[in-house]
Amino acid sequence: MTVALGATLAALVWLVCGPAPAAAPTSTPDPAPDPAPQPPEPPTPADYLGRGPYAVGSRAAFFHDPDRPFDSWNARHASEGYRALLREIGATGERQIVATHLWYPAAAGDPTRRATLDDFTASGSRFYRDALTRGVTAFLGDLANAAGAAPGPADFPAALAEARERMIRSLHEAPVAEGRFPVLIAAHGGGGVSVQWAAFAEILASRGYVVVAPSFLSDSTLPLVFESPDSRYAAEAGPEAVDRAYRAIRGESKVLPGFYRYLFESGGSSGRRAIPGGERRVSAMMAELFTQRVDDVEAILEGLASLDADEATCLADYAARRQPLEGAAVCGLFEGAFDTERVGVFGHSLGSITAQFAVARLDSVLAAVGYNTAPPRSWEPPGIFGPGLAADGQPAGNPEPALQIHGTEDAFVQNVFRGLLWNELLAAGGDPEEMWLLERERVLPTDENPQPIARNAYDRATGDRMIVAVKDLNHDQLGDTFTALFPPSDPIVVGGEEYWISARPSTRKAVGEAVLDPSFRGDIFTPLDHGTVGSTEVHLPTFVRNYYTLHWFDAYLRDDATARERVTRNPIPEHGLLDLRSDLRPR
Repeated sequence: MTVALGATLAALVWLVCGPAPAAAPTSTPDPAPDPAPQPPEPPTPADYLGRGPYAVGSRAAFFHDPDRPFDSWNARHASEGYRALLREIGATGERQIVATHLWYPAAAGDPTRRATLDDFTASGSRFYRDALTRGVTAFLGDLANAAGAAPGPADFPAALAEARERMIRSLHEAPVAEGRFPVLIAAHGGGGVSVQWAAFAEILASRGYVVVAPSFLSDSTLPLVFESPDSRYAAEAGPEAVDRAYRAIRGESKVLPGFYRYLFESGGSSGRRAIPGGERRVSAMMAELFTQRVDDVEAILEGLASLDADEATCLADYAARRQPLEGAAVCGLFEGAFDTERVGVFGHSLGSITAQFAVARLDSVLAAVGYNTAPPRSWEPPGIFGPGLAADGQPAGNPEPALQIHGTEDAFVQNVFRGLLWNELLAAGGDPEEMWLLERERVLPTDENPQPIARNAYDRATGDRMIVAVKDLNHDQLGDTFTALFPPSDPIVVGGEEYWISARPSTRKAVGEAVLDPSFRGDIFTPLDHGTVGSTEVHLPTFVRNYYTLHWFDAYLRDDATARERVTRNPIPEHGLLDLRSDLRPR
């Protein structure tokens, strides 16, 4: 079913029944001309932040790939202690597992119970459950009011319960609704987990999408891989070993340590020295990371195609993958529901790059949306974008529809790309140009071009492309799906105090020649936060992200002409976007 957003009751009556009949004429008049087409109703915040027509179900799902070893990327690039753990796991015959959560349109009126945070831990490991609860507790610590108070010990359980209630509203393992629904893969950034997408995934699923969020084994802090009923390691090693493995996964910092491991060696009192050839090793490490992530996306899509088949075919497919227990549990539950030929991928930070590579490599992925980061040329898996040149003479970039959204105040990306991988590397005697291969990747960020890597990825793209730079937005805000649930207009009230989440003041990042000055300190500013659209209070970063993401996928997965027209608009003109560029071919 295609759901039109923003339709009024009158418009629906018009579409279904036609105009109301006129009174019977006394004579036969000339035929009236056809009524002029009515413009679509203007969008409202509720179209992007509220629920759509479907109830939402959720459940854990595990996808096994017997053709790949367990976490081969960390087996090459992690610390020695972590690699020893992976050898222990691999010795049991464990192969690659992609642990995910699904959100999907659910059958209305089913009495299935409401999902809880514990459902997202699969209940197998106490350490995993406690660690995720600590994450929610830390998030709750961001709640603040004008007095800067924090919940006291007596109030804290009530505040935590309210926070959980707002974060997760889906129905646990509810039956799927009738219909065939396009699929969206939600890719987290470094250290992320699937449940971070819960609030956004519920909005998307309520509008007729199936959303699958993996916790990538390569770099998630809490991938619940050993909760799979077909985990060989869990079956052979037992609960204590599983808890120990989860502690190691949680404790192993990934990706960034590899930069230091390959780029620098200690120079004693003279400081760090660059390791010859380290730039190429880092580039290879990152290309391999995204290859494994996209392989995981492909495994998810293959598994969903099996779940979409009839029960007998599904069971045969799962048995061929040597995971009959999981297949027996889920086969037949989603027959005909997953349209794996209409797939989109979206993601934040490392997930943004994952989305842009997935749409280029996987035929069934038709569109991508990336938040905050784009791939430099040297991190591309070999041949991912194909041969040839872009219109500007650079090596051709993404050939498929890709939207990028990023903030003008993304200090994290700048500190990594321009700080660590340029300034620090250069000071240690390395050659950053070995990593930043294209001239336009090397330019200094400016007010007009705050993320040169992202802008150049847009310039190189040969498919439909769009890039939006949002003024005063930082790195984390587009990947945050919960702050919108705690606005000043609807605070948590405990102990007579009101608590909500607001952006903390920050310092502006350097631009131009100031990037080269280690003593630079930017002015204090408040990042984009809660504000009004029309007369409605919204969390502006969430509103902007949802607006563009929904329209982009409605345009390319549902061929929605209204969405295609709206996606090139500025939804918050009163608050300002620094830049919006698009090149969309007529359809």
